[in-house]
Amino acid sequence: MAIESIKEQRTISELAQEFEIHPNQVSQWKREFLERSAQVFEGDKKQAEEMAILEQNHRLAQQHIGRLTIENEFFKKIRAMDSGERKSLIDSKFDELEVKAQCDLLGLPRSTFYHRSVSASEQDLAAMRTLDELYQEDPTRGTRRMSNELQKQGFDMGRDKTRRLMQRMRMKTVYCRPRTTVCDPAKYKFPYLLRNLKITRPNQVWALDISYIPMARGYMYLLVIMDWHSRAVVGWSLSNTMEASWVVETLKFAIERFGQPEIVNSDQGSQFTSDEYVAFVKGQGIQISMDGKGRAIDNVIVERFFRTIKYDKLYLESLETGAEVQRACHEFIHYYNHKRDHSSIGNQPPMVFYKLAA
Repeated sequence: MAIESIKEQRTISELAQEFEIHPNQVSQWKREFLERSAQVFEGDKKQAEEMAILEQNHRLAQQHIGRLTIENEFFKKIRAMDSGERKSLIDSKFDELEVKAQCDLLGLPRSTFYHRSVSASEQDLAAMRTLDELYQEDPTRGTRRMSNELQKQGFDMGRDKTRRLMQRMRMKTVYCRPRTTVCDPAKYKFPYLLRNLKITRPNQVWALDISYIPMARGYMYLLVIMDWHSRAVVGWSLSNTMEASWVVETLKFAIERFGQPEIVNSDQGSQFTSDEYVAFVKGQGIQISMDGKGRAIDNVIVERFFRTIKYDKLYLESLETGAEVQRACHEFIHYYNHKRDHSSIGNQPPMVFYKLAA
């Protein structure tokens, strides 16, 4: 399983579905295999003992999962009921088990037991009917646009009230919600060094970022490293998991090919605040810069590149395997670097401009 995952030919979701295990388990095995790769083929006694321990732990984990499965099947019967039926099972006079514990066992928030429903006003009902019609017409409208439409139709209703009604109707705006930046609150966030900085030469600033590539089953992650001055892609890589070691290896390879930058800028994702990444970058004498919280525009050149590669190449093809994604990314990045003119650098291909300015 670990070997299949590091080939980067199939997504974690595909592997998990084929072997009928949880995707997190696949990611964990991949991570353990990469950490132990230097010892995998030594074949000494200590390694054999460690592998035996891992196998034993795996068997114990499977037994534990089996027990959890049985327990889960039991609670499924209860949780298949609607909240009203489960609420009726709670006995506030049952001295041996308090209400909070009963709610936890039944999978209900305690507020559900104490909640007493209040009927909506005639105005709210009329607004909700209108919201339903607007949502059927265009589900991409957010609270701001919905509020504007309601006001056009005579409802004196602000954005906050519109949001509450949409939440009451379980109405969610349809839009892409990538989640590649997961911050670790325990890690120190580095300051943003590019504000008011004049970037005048190649390798002065490199920008890194990760985006997801949707596929027929699951998705892959694309890491891109760009030179800010020339807009050239100096490094890129695909993976089916987001590990700090993957980022470090890609950055290390880019430095070997194009030299060392003075500053690297990224977002505040856990890969870029990890001890492994920070230690490597600092060990090279490179300054670390990070985007402000919620400010994707701080790393705008990479964000713009992700939009370009997706809409100009990846979304136009039906990509089903990791190999197909790898091929499509390679073709477009080579075209982008060497043939596609960029308006911000005098209508020259980025890599041509990079080499002339270097």
